[in-house]
Amino acid sequence: MSGNRVKTDALNTVYTSEVYPLGTTFEEHPDEVATNNSGAGAAGSTYSLLQGSRTWVFIQCVAPVNAGDLVKRNAVTTPFVGAQDNTNEGTKWLMLGVADHAIAAPNYGWIIKKGPCVVQAEAGVAAGDLLASDGNTTVGEVDTWTGGAGLSHKIVGIALEAEDASSAGGAGFVQAIIDIP
Repeated sequence: MSGNRVKTDALNTVYTSEVYPLGTTFEEHPDEVATNNSGAGAAGSTYSLLQGSRTWVFIQCVAPVNAGDLVKRNAVTTPFVGAQDNTNEGTKWLMLGVADHAIAAPNYGWIIKKGPCVVQAEAGVAAGDLLASDGNTTVGEVDTWTGGAGLSHKIVGIALEAEDASSAGGAGFVQAIIDIP
């Protein structure tokens, strides 16, 4: 699916109204990813592992989300309305993406649903670990996926580095590639 290229504001703009239809996607090209970097992690960090394109989706938040939070659908009947994930290894079909900037409720904004991003992570996540939601420990956080065979629908991405690596922008974050439907 090709992302929408008709957008004039920065991706970190927060809106008080639905200026784009909920669920609208936008594809950020690799050169834009390199330029825009990330709004999560420590200020001024440069993320050398954020390479390739990424897809953003326009949502509404019913509760505040922070930069780096994994965001989950609020209800099945509101597919593009979300809040910080609070589940343990919740199915990726219920997730919306990772916030790259804070969005206060009940505002609207863009979050990353596919591609490179910086996400809040549990201590102990290592480079190459498959990631799943861990919001029951800390809301919005991911952790190493520990499920068995047949449960791969819970994997939201892969860590490109260890949590708290110098390139991660501070304790509690990892650079990752996510793929959320």
